Amino acid sequence: MYKLKELYQNSTDVAEYIKGYGIRVNDIIRSLDIESVAKAIKVIEKVTEEGKCIFIFGNGGSAAEASHFVNDLGPNSLVPGKSGLCVVSLTDNVESITAIANDAGFENIFAYQLEANMHPGDIIIAMSVSGNSENVMRGVNYAKENGGYTIGLTGFEGGRLKDECDLSIHVPTTFDEYGPVEDVFSILGHIISGYLTMKRGRFLHH
Repeated sequence: MYKLKELYQNSTDVAEYIKGYGIRVNDIIRSLDIESVAKAIKVIEKVTEEGKCIFIFGNGGSAAEASHFVNDLGPNSLVPGKSGLCVVSLTDNVESITAIANDAGFENIFAYQLEANMHPGDIIIAMSVSGNSENVMRGVNYAKENGGYTIGLTGFEGGRLKDECDLSIHVPTTFDEYGPVEDVFSILGHIISGYLTMKRGRFLHH
């Protein structure tokens, strides 16, 4: 199947592009290392059972995915009689982000929040399409140096994030495919949170 740029160039109309986009995302999902995703689920389950916290962060679209992930893995996983999961997005506090960026530089917005809130044994889920965002890498490095377990979600060729996390989930794409990578980040969030929520005994319905 065509990559995104080739898909656009070879589509005869918008309907063909839409259909091809869906096929492309499906192809990317099928290329994932399933064992890495399964291991992430097991690690998150174990750590949260021990009462540890999960901190999630990223820039741009990945920041939005971090917030979405927190909703699904936090409030949506509540089960009567069981403790809720401690899940925090480091992208949602505009006061902290702007204060840190102003005083210590944007590259430190995640590392400083982790320094204030993370404890040894906590999990850090870092998302970066390129895998090279400096503020994301500084957060990961702080976590690793201070007893956190790091999970990286990355696209393109993986960048630094792929190699420096304890566990990497790589979404391999060409360098123009931000949309498909972030689509798969969202799907991964739904896979992880959905499985853990149902294992806790909650099946979402209205």
